[in-house]
Amino acid sequence: MSDTIDIATDLNAESLKRLIRMDIDAIHVRGFYPAELSARFAAKIAGHSDLEAYKVQNALKRLGMGYVDVGKDEQNVGRYHNEAIRSMWGIRDLIYPQITPLDHLRLLLEEVWPAGATIETADNQKCFVGTCRVIDPGANMLPHNDRFGRMRLDGLADMTGQLAVNIYLQMPEAGGEIELWLKEPTAAQDKEQETRDGLDRDSLGEPKLVVKPEEGDLVIFNSRLIHGVTAGIGKRQRVTMSCFIGYRDDALPLTYWS
Repeated sequence: MSDTIDIATDLNAESLKRLIRMDIDAIHVRGFYPAELSARFAAKIAGHSDLEAYKVQNALKRLGMGYVDVGKDEQNVGRYHNEAIRSMWGIRDLIYPQITPLDHLRLLLEEVWPAGATIETADNQKCFVGTCRVIDPGANMLPHNDRFGRMRLDGLADMTGQLAVNIYLQMPEAGGEIELWLKEPTAAQDKEQETRDGLDRDSLGEPKLVVKPEEGDLVIFNSRLIHGVTAGIGKRQRVTMSCFIGYRDDALPLTYWS
């Protein structure tokens, strides 16, 4: 990991490799998705009847079940995979005939990564990709990290790198920034995240990097490092579309899932 803060502004194979190696701290592509489409898509998501609140932090809502919601519950695993393809189609229909920002990203990953990119599979079934999140003003996302193996029933994953993708469709008037501590959790903190929704912010100190995205921006960072979201200020909700990118080797395809 570099000693100074370094953010790439282009999405290509080299910037992805540097982020995986932790030679840079984030990729921030401004204007990745048109502002007019972002606003239209955000309104569709925020007003959707299928929005579902997270169990612990009910001020955070989602459209599309992420693997984090499985909670190592076999019944939830079945629901996740059963809904995966239908959920992707349903979200895509919200902005059709325009392309969603995540479908745009999937095409770019296929083109820029030498070995291509494809949907992640778990238990020989395709994963869902493209969770849409709505965060109410005043709510913040507790510091945490994301590691696919911790979410799996068997605790296994063969990835050697995992990146988090967020595309910002609507931002609050203030706040809603990404906080990056640029360090992995300790073994105790990793275990703590199995039983609660995040880590104690006060115990972590100040984040090393705070990224303030604007509507239409794409931000990618290392999901295995501790990160969080500051509370939004004002009346506007924070609406994003997100996924993870899995890395195994330069010669193998990238994978993506939510």
